[in-house]
Amino acid sequence: MAPLPPHLSGRLPEGARRLLVARLGLPWPEALLSAARAAADAGQEAEAVALAEAALDEAPEDAAHRLKVALLHARLARPAAARAVAAPAYGAAATDPVLTDLLGMTGDTLRRIGAVEAAVDVLRHSWRASPRPLMRRSFLDAALPAYRRSLNEGADTALLAEMAEAAAGAIAEMPEQALAELARLAEEAGRGDLLRTLGAAAIAAGDNQRARLLAAIGEAAPNEGGLRHLATHRPARAGIAFALAHHLAPADPAARFNAGYAALAAGDPDAAAAILAPLPAADEAAMAGAAWPRFGELPWPFARPPAGFDALLPAGASWPRIRLVTPCFNPGPWLEETILSVAAQGYPAVEHVIVDAGSTDGTAALIARHRHHLHHVISEPDNGPAEAICKGFAGSDADLLGWINADDLLAPGALHRLGAAFARAPEVDIVHGSSLPHRGRRIIGHQRPLAEGPAGFTTEALGDVFGRWAEGRFFLQPEALVARGFWERLGGRLDTSLAAVFDYELWLRAAAERPRILQVPWPAAFYRIHAAQRTAARTALADEQVAVRDRVAAPAPPPARQEAIRARLRGALTQHGRAVRLLLVDAWCAETIAPAAREEARAALAAEGIALDIRGELPDHAPGADLVLRLLRAHDGADWVAPLREAGFLGPVIGWLIEDDRDAYANAATARGLDVVVPSRATRRSALLQDRAIVLPALAPPCGTVSAADAAGMPAGPETMVVTDRDGLVRALLAGSVPVLGAPGLAALFTEEERRTLPLLLPGEAPPPENADSRARRQSRGQSLLLAPRLTALLRASRHEVLQGT
Repeated sequence: MAPLPPHLSGRLPEGARRLLVARLGLPWPEALLSAARAAADAGQEAEAVALAEAALDEAPEDAAHRLKVALLHARLARPAAARAVAAPAYGAAATDPVLTDLLGMTGDTLRRIGAVEAAVDVLRHSWRASPRPLMRRSFLDAALPAYRRSLNEGADTALLAEMAEAAAGAIAEMPEQALAELARLAEEAGRGDLLRTLGAAAIAAGDNQRARLLAAIGEAAPNEGGLRHLATHRPARAGIAFALAHHLAPADPAARFNAGYAALAAGDPDAAAAILAPLPAADEAAMAGAAWPRFGELPWPFARPPAGFDALLPAGASWPRIRLVTPCFNPGPWLEETILSVAAQGYPAVEHVIVDAGSTDGTAALIARHRHHLHHVISEPDNGPAEAICKGFAGSDADLLGWINADDLLAPGALHRLGAAFARAPEVDIVHGSSLPHRGRRIIGHQRPLAEGPAGFTTEALGDVFGRWAEGRFFLQPEALVARGFWERLGGRLDTSLAAVFDYELWLRAAAERPRILQVPWPAAFYRIHAAQRTAARTALADEQVAVRDRVAAPAPPPARQEAIRARLRGALTQHGRAVRLLLVDAWCAETIAPAAREEARAALAAEGIALDIRGELPDHAPGADLVLRLLRAHDGADWVAPLREAGFLGPVIGWLIEDDRDAYANAATARGLDVVVPSRATRRSALLQDRAIVLPALAPPCGTVSAADAAGMPAGPETMVVTDRDGLVRALLAGSVPVLGAPGLAALFTEEERRTLPLLLPGEAPPPENADSRARRQSRGQSLLLAPRLTALLRASRHEVLQGT
């Protein structure tokens, strides 16, 4: 046996010395390590340990040698020793792939023997040094049981965060079972941020399967799964599901909306802005899957986003001061949410003023409870919301002015987004975001004002009440702020004579000034739709709005469209060598046009060179007609026009709106689909004006149930006769009786002069004294309302319209 150095021979057991002698041809460190391995393989643990310690002593500065010794200690189930020996080599392993692999093998060996704490300590250095999927998986395999053990004595949250970081870097290679367990632990620890990080990594990697696993939605549609999670208070899972839904269907407005607010709830306002900026205008069907924003466990406005918006402010600028006024009178249950939606903005320069007209529903107590949120409270009678808003603005030197009604809410981040935009461009006159109509927090649309750009803000465009305005192309109001200088340029007033459309009147005046408008692509307000609001009375609202519109604008088709319609009329009414063919369509003609009246009309029009055909419906093919005239009820619409054109009909399409006093919005929509519109009531003509069809002067519609022969033989009636429909009214006139109007809308079929001279009475009114020709005058007027003279009058009006363009 070769002699051993004294420093070794004295410290090694006999068996270790024999193992070492067999390897004396190697350098001492390698010889010792080789002998240690052989002892370990032979099960001679004491000899292996002694040789390993001696080997380390021979080359303590050699990192590779040190890690090989650490690996041997791990094999010998000596985790504390392995960990202690490996620790000095961590720094060197961070830059040397060979050392990193040795470190990883040591940690993996420790994991397999169950020494998970030691394994974690070693593997956290190896995966960071070489973040290959294999290294990350080894770390995750060790860290999961180590974290579970820590739960009994206090969760190791730093380890949990490191596991998520490691898994997110190679998400597609992570075992699904380990990912599912990591997600469960993160959710239980209240670390939704870690769970969302994993979900974002899966989506970014295009691994939809793992994204579904992390969202815990199974095979459900992602957006539906997210909605279920929100309902059961699992916001992080919901956020992943919404992000996946948006990733899979970026054109879906509801998915985009949910993903944007999920990002905001996760504390990432920049990501939220990037997602929400392209949110298009959308209707109720498109937003059916939109969720009301939640932050933590509470819905907006009872909780605010976890991260603020202060970074939006340009360097060196100050937040513009914003004054918001809320007018109210017995506002019901929603005022508190309105106040909180302003307070929860966290905007440092807002002045919220409540102007209460003397509510008796407990509003005073509610305001007192939230007085610390308010800049000022005015409580005194007023003449309506317009006057209240003007009171709230009076004396203010705020930079921006706006109002928010007691049933609406600001959206999260609204004031910071609008205020920061104004700070960057203080020369603008109006700054606005978008609005989200909702019913009881069920979002039913996204209204994006001026989606085609500020150039569309004109009096002409605003004047299209039932077209562009009704389609939501302009402001609902709470999403817009007006610069104080512009407000003063507009006279610093609202029209206090208006009950509901004072904002519309303001926008008309504003549009006339060609304001500088700044659009901010951010939802700024939630606009509540409910039965009790002022604007719920659609007919009264439409009448007031049209009356205001008529002060400054009267919509009409552009000249080219008008000339095209007149050309159609001219061609239809000018037939050489044959009669003009008129097709009259009335869906109820079997009951509304008697055979005798039909024949009389045909004969009367034939004398005028008109061939009349009357039908209950349009033919499937192109009708053999030059003009098509249809008697239309309030909700008949104009869907029938396109098939008529597709069948090859080139002539003018005329609609006689015999129920134009019913639903103003439905009638206006019908009018837009026609060439020529014939109102029945002069008072309703203005509401039918738009940019597609020519609207003729009003003509009372025909009575087809009575023929001229019937009228001539009709016996004289009583002095007065109660009538409840149009045909009854005509019959009363034909009988010479004074009609007593028992139904609304009948009086509007006549001019004011006719109502006075015929006369027409309301129930309870006494008839005026009769004179010699008053009965004859009523009979004459009744005869003029029969089918033949009415059609003749319509054709005369059509010919006159042709002359208008010459």
